[in-house]
Amino acid sequence: MEFHYRRTAAHIDCLNYYAGLLGYHFPEHDNDKNHGPMRDAYAYVNYAKYHPEFVLSDARRQLWHEMHAEHHRMQPHHIEHYTDMTAVSDITLIEMICDWHSANFEQNHITHEDGDKSVRDFFDNTLRGRAELRWSAHQLNIIDETIEFLSMYANHDDVMAIWRNLLID
Repeated sequence: MEFHYRRTAAHIDCLNYYAGLLGYHFPEHDNDKNHGPMRDAYAYVNYAKYHPEFVLSDARRQLWHEMHAEHHRMQPHHIEHYTDMTAVSDITLIEMICDWHSANFEQNHITHEDGDKSVRDFFDNTLRGRAELRWSAHQLNIIDETIEFLSMYANHDDVMAIWRNLLID
């Protein structure tokens, strides 16, 4: 559990690093991941990502799938929370984009998972063209400008420092 708390804190700190570049702060981000079955599910999966020798049981993997879906449905910073993206406020959209940046950095530079090399690739390949999301022109402009801004002004070494204590474990 200690590793889970540190990893979740690093994700939130990383998200808030990106948010800070934009003048925002999201202290309540992912607070549901530290309680009950959500905590347990994420703790095991995240530990396994950093410790490949740890094998997840089928029951733990199933719990994670259920809790991951629940987290995405319940948290406004995930697209699964909405039936129509035009209902997303600008501030929540900013949090969403910062979340994508934090997750993308972790996957590319910390856990070395296969996936999109950049947040731009992630958005363009996964979300931009999904007609059912119905992004407004205003939202697409915010997304494009925010991704560009964060790509230009984020400092790799500063972000790596946020995650470094997890690599020592």
